[in-house]
Amino acid sequence: MSDSGAARSRASLVEGGEAAFTVLLLLFSAFLIWQSTKVSEPARNVSVGPRTFPLIVGWMMFAVSMVLVWQQLRRSIGKRPGNGASTTLVPQEEEETSISDWPAVWIVLGSLLALCILLEPLGFVATLSLFLFGLSTFFAARKWMLNLGASVAFGVFFYWLFTRVLEIPLPNGILSAVF
Repeated sequence: MSDSGAARSRASLVEGGEAAFTVLLLLFSAFLIWQSTKVSEPARNVSVGPRTFPLIVGWMMFAVSMVLVWQQLRRSIGKRPGNGASTTLVPQEEEETSISDWPAVWIVLGSLLALCILLEPLGFVATLSLFLFGLSTFFAARKWMLNLGASVAFGVFFYWLFTRVLEIPLPNGILSAVF
């Protein structure tokens, strides 16, 4: 196979992966919206309830996912055989943007999955602190003490914000004696 054929094959594989990823994002955001509507409202009369923020995030994710799907469709229509280089709908700069660090993407997605799985048994503060420490150390390995301090501070702050200010209960997990 020639170098140009291998490059085209690799480019089509990357484009297929990006297209699948954008469709999965769209499906995930729709799932998040659907699950957010199932959250029960508290008995007391509050204007911002437990379903407000998940719905906002879900609709924002849905809008961004729709934009990404639209860009993928435009890109695939512009690259069809017979369209020629001069009739592409996507500018040249936009075609060159692609995910170049797939291992980092998979590590972030795996960390999010671990966050979801470990939230209940370990508790909010421990899980969020581990999640933030792991990712910040992955992306900035030389500053692990700063990463540790910041991740614990963020975990405690957000636990306090949700449980005391917003009065939303969060799991304590292994730190139930402290919190």
